[in-house]
This record gives sequence, C-alpha cells and structure tokens, in this order.
Amino acid sequence: MAQLLREGSSRRRGRRRALANNRAAVSRARALATTIRELRAAGFVARRALVKELNRRRIPTARGGSWHYTTVVRMLTRLGLLTSGKGAAADARAKALASTIRSLQARGLVSLNAIAHALNEREIPTALGARWDSTSVRRLLKRLQRLDRASNSRHRR
Repeated sequence: MAQLLREGSSRRRGRRRALANNRAAVSRARALATTIRELRAAGFVARRALVKELNRRRIPTARGGSWHYTTVVRMLTRLGLLTSGKGAAADARAKALASTIRSLQARGLVSLNAIAHALNEREIPTALGARWDSTSVRRLLKRLQRLDRASNSRHRR
C-alpha cells in the first residue's frame, strides 16, 4: 500500500514539474513575442531566417544556448504564430514587405534592379538571408499580385 502511495505521489510530482516547465516555456515565449513580431515585420518570416537572426543578435534560448530550427518552431507554436501550409511563410513575408515595395514604387523605383538595389541598401534580406536580385524581386511582385487578386475576389463575394 505504501508503495502505491509513493508511486502516485512521484507521478504527481512529475506532472507538476512538467506543468511548471510548460508555464516557464510559455512565459519565455511571451517575453520574446515582441522581438519575434519585430523580426517578422522586418522580413524574417522563414523559420531558418529567424534562427539566424536570433543567433546573430545573441538572444539566448531559455537555457542560455543558441537557437535551432526546432526551438524556434516550438516557440512559434506556443505563441500561435506558426504558419502552416505550402507557401504560407512566403505569403506572410510578401505581405510584410508589401508596404516597403509600394513606398519604393511611389518614389519612382519601378525597375526590378532598382527595387532590388533599394532593398539591399536597407539591408532587408531575402527569405534565405541572401541579397536581392531582379529574379527574387520579380517573384515577390508576382506573389503580391496573386495575394491582391485573392483578397479582392474575397471582398466581392
């Protein structure tokens, strides 16, 4: 009988520890939520780009280590910011860059090379952290056109 009580209490302790660890992880994720939103608004939407930028800025993980793909995925899941589906991250990145692209076009920068040069001057990386070129700008503009058409067709219904 005493053996059963000890097993039950150790199980309870284990559950309490797990709940405490989960609460701590959620708390840590909430503390980083503002930083993550700022990074995503700056164009770091891809998970691997977030990993690189968090490590570049030397923002430690909960245990003081470096960021990895899995730790970023877990944090985004806890925050409810995890995008799913094919192209969802690229769509979110394009939406985040839409206002920047429109402001560049309003300033008279309409060629693909001019937009790429302006984005590189502002140090806005591509999804993979590279520099912009005419092809990546063309793909971004096509994606923005598709997203605009999709949002306009939803509004008409």
